[in-house]
Amino acid sequence: VDLPLPAQRWLEDPRWAMICVILPTVWAGVGPGCLIYLAALKTIPEDLYEAADLDGAGFLGKIRHITLPTIKVLVIINFIGAVVNAFRVAGYILAMTGGGPAGATQVLALKVFFDAFVYLRFGIATATAWLLGAMLIGFTVFQLRRLSRVQFRAAA
Repeated sequence: VDLPLPAQRWLEDPRWAMICVILPTVWAGVGPGCLIYLAALKTIPEDLYEAADLDGAGFLGKIRHITLPTIKVLVIINFIGAVVNAFRVAGYILAMTGGGPAGATQVLALKVFFDAFVYLRFGIATATAWLLGAMLIGFTVFQLRRLSRVQFRAAA
C-alpha cells in the first residue's frame, strides 16, 4: 500500500523497540491463559451467583467474593507459567531485533545466548544461566508455598 506517510522504523528506535517486542510476545501467550480462565469460570456453580443476587450483591461483590476466590489457584498457576515464559522471550528478541538497538531489548536469557555462542565466554554464560535458573526456582517455590495454603474443593 502506497500511503503518503513517512516510514516508521519501530524496531530501530530504542524508545519503541522493547514495546514492539513485548506486544507480539503477549499476544502469543494470551490464548492458553484465556482457555484456562474460561474453563475455570465454567466450573463455578450458578447457584452461588443466584444466592449472591438474593443477598443483594452487586457485580463487583460477586467478582470479589465468588469468582476470584474460586479461581485463585488457577491465577497463581497461570502467573507462574507467565513468569517462566517471560524468561523464554530470547527467541522473539533475537529474531526481531537481535538485542538492539543500543541494547534496548537485551534480556538476561539473550545475554546467556550471546555470551555462550557469540563471544564464546562459556563460564560467564553458565554462571548467568545458573543465576537465572535459581531465580526461577526461587520464584516458583515462593508461589507454590502460597498455593499450598489454598484450600481446594472439587469442581461441580
